[in-house]
Amino acid sequence: MRNWKMLVDVHCHLDFPHFDPDREEVIRKCLDNDIIIVNSIISLDRLDPFLDLAKKYENVYYTIGMPPTELSSSLARNTLKEIEKHLATSRKFVGVGEVGLDYYWIKETEAREKEVENFHIFLDFIEKKKLPVVIHSRDAERDVINILRERNLKVLLHCFSGSKKLALEAVNLGYLISIPTSIAYSKQKQMLAKELPLENLVLETDSPFLAMKPKSRNEPINIKYSVEKIAKLKGIDKSKIEEVTFENSREFFNLKV
Repeated sequence: MRNWKMLVDVHCHLDFPHFDPDREEVIRKCLDNDIIIVNSIISLDRLDPFLDLAKKYENVYYTIGMPPTELSSSLARNTLKEIEKHLATSRKFVGVGEVGLDYYWIKETEAREKEVENFHIFLDFIEKKKLPVVIHSRDAERDVINILRERNLKVLLHCFSGSKKLALEAVNLGYLISIPTSIAYSKQKQMLAKELPLENLVLETDSPFLAMKPKSRNEPINIKYSVEKIAKLKGIDKSKIEEVTFENSREFFNLKV
């Protein structure tokens, strides 16, 4: 690591099979370009192999979570046991995530109630341990914010798809909102980047998803283009975007860089 002009991809999935052919090459490319990776591991069977990479590369950190669409409370508790172990043993473990609610895929009332139950299982632990949390809230933004506001939490809303009004509520609660690389084409993400305070913004790719071009694989290095887009939307120099989003990310995850 060389200087503060590093960028941080606060949310990606390099452990996914999409990166099996060239995972380390992708990481080294980021290292060469001063990009820090915070990988979101949401499947416990991919945890140990990725941990080896986090130990090997100084720019790789990770969070552990569970997709909201997984409705098993026993899996939620097993995930928390794994998180507790990493909290005690790994300096590269930096938070919980992603966890939350998903009403896009989950439609039935009973299943949504199970989602909420699991969400509270995670939040009880997170609040007790005072850990940062990365939140998934697809089509459930209002319920998610209503739940979070009742707790004392350090929150990052990943790929937030809610309205400007909801986003400003989140900002007023002190939450961070990550702007994904889909800002290249998403009017909603462009609106968030333009209207929200820079002090509440961070950058993500959600790799391998949300690529700037359809049907292509996304990579963490593409956050460089998000910086350029946000700078144009806000009418400020991209070095300011780099500096503030880096500091926001470093402080949120307590990154030792």
